[in-house]
Amino acid sequence: MRVFGELETVVMARLWESGGSGTAREVVEQLRTDREIAYTTVLSTMENLYRKGHLLREREGKAFRYRTVLSHPEHIAALMREALSGGGEHDTAAVLAHFVGEMSADELAGLKEVIRRRGRTSPKP
Repeated sequence: MRVFGELETVVMARLWESGGSGTAREVVEQLRTDREIAYTTVLSTMENLYRKGHLLREREGKAFRYRTVLSHPEHIAALMREALSGGGEHDTAAVLAHFVGEMSADELAGLKEVIRRRGRTSPKP
């Protein structure tokens, strides 16, 4: 999974902030509160994200409504999985230990709760 380009990141963030879906026009209106941007630029970016498999689309009148394939937390988790399983020799436990070592007390408590709940369910294959 590639990291998004600059405008792709902005568009995906706006879609996630809007519940995971939106038309190009809706995204343009949101972006124009911060900067001037052309409708065609946003539409092209959303079409590229669709072709890359990050967005789904369905016709809504004369336009398309785009939906994110993954939620923001799912996307971040996929990036983390890729980084942990990616090329190079490394000790996954050591990498996770460094990551956990940088967490705040609240984040660590949340992680402990997730692990506790996960222990009650069968692991994913």
